[in-house]
Amino acid sequence: MSKLKSLINWTPSRYDRLAKNYDRFAEWFFPIGEQGRERVTTGLVSGQILDVACGTGVLLESADRSGVKCLGVDTSRGMLLEAKKKVPAADLAQASFYALPFENDQFDYVVETNAVSGADIQPGSVLKEMLRVCKTGGELRLSDYGDSGRKGIIIRILVLIGILFGDYPHDYRKLFTEIGQEAQIEDLGWGGMYHYIQVVKEQG
Repeated sequence: MSKLKSLINWTPSRYDRLAKNYDRFAEWFFPIGEQGRERVTTGLVSGQILDVACGTGVLLESADRSGVKCLGVDTSRGMLLEAKKKVPAADLAQASFYALPFENDQFDYVVETNAVSGADIQPGSVLKEMLRVCKTGGELRLSDYGDSGRKGIIIRILVLIGILFGDYPHDYRKLFTEIGQEAQIEDLGWGGMYHYIQVVKEQG
């Protein structure tokens, strides 16, 4: 099933064109994303948060209200310009989540929402890079499509629809186990496929 190709090529230039209206688009077509962002930003304490593929900065805006220092990266300049409007104090960089421009063990929180699930993404490589820049004892927090383990025609249809629009539900528990970390996973909905994933970085 994963060999099915997406109908949309989500390039940085496409995101540039969508940037000014992206929040409205996401609100209409992906309302559960707000629930994921709320879960990711719940209970933040002092420190630094890095939002990987930060988009228009909706999550960073919420994190900023918690008093943490906000940093974000995205490949789309247009999305970063919108993020800067929301959180002027945030440090933002145009960069790939495969090669984050930061030192090892730098952040208290490294987070992402609705990005690692991309059908053409190499999730293991992204998670390793997120882990690299996270402090030992710090947290990785993700809200994204995950493999629920559920079967049946409805789930298969939901997966197919997701792939056609660019998303694929990965097995995050397995992916984190492969890099020596234990993931806590919470079902947020969408047929059991949308998850909140939390990892406290262990020494290793």
